[in-house]
Amino acid sequence: MSKIHTFAIGDIHGRADLLRGLLDGILERSARIGYAYRIVFLGDIIDRGPDSREAMNLVLSTLKEIPDSRLVLGNHDSFVLRILDEQDLGRKQALLLHWITKMGGAATLASYGYDFSNADLDRILDVIDADHIAILRAAEKYVELDRHVLVHAGLEPGVPLSRQDPYKLMWIREPFLSFTGSFGKTVVHGHTPTLSMMVERFHRRISVDTGACERSILSAIQILPDGSEKILQSVAPARGVIKVIDGGILDLGSGRTASLGHAKNA
Repeated sequence: MSKIHTFAIGDIHGRADLLRGLLDGILERSARIGYAYRIVFLGDIIDRGPDSREAMNLVLSTLKEIPDSRLVLGNHDSFVLRILDEQDLGRKQALLLHWITKMGGAATLASYGYDFSNADLDRILDVIDADHIAILRAAEKYVELDRHVLVHAGLEPGVPLSRQDPYKLMWIREPFLSFTGSFGKTVVHGHTPTLSMMVERFHRRISVDTGACERSILSAIQILPDGSEKILQSVAPARGVIKVIDGGILDLGSGRTASLGHAKNA
């Protein structure tokens, strides 16, 4: 069994301020208590929030500086790669406009300094740092631990982990959210924001997307070597003030997912 503590961080969506605070809080606690750790980012680093570029810089530096840290590809992150790799010009422009107008891509481009007054659709993604694109291309589909599977959106029930569809790993909601059977391990995921603004535990899964962009709460689940879990959150109760607090897990038990519903922000 690994003696490393794993911190899995939920959807960031351009909130570099919250991410910086959370990473600093994790470092401070590990130094004070005395344990080794790694970071697993559960994807959706970019879009909607004000500083996707700096959020990507923080992810990049973490992957370089903290051994065995990983980035799991989220649907927003993957959409940039999809646009870059599209060969049909008409389709490429349609994807680009969808990203900008529907997925929060305009905020991402602004953070990279894109000049919208001189828009060139053929070169619009040239502003994104090459090393940022590189870590997106190298990102994981999921990370498997002894007792947990860390993924962006979730798993398709009844499908072995090795045969999961990469697209569904980034985009799935149902039937994953309402599934009450076993995945073999606890699934830790983001993608679908919790309604409670807390990390939520259901029958076989834990949701850690607490709405960083809209609610100013960024959450990480700390998975200890024995498989137990703790929660750390970076919150901004007032403009410019970031606090790192110990959070809790709202245990909603089994069979409650469908009746409670979820905020469905992609």
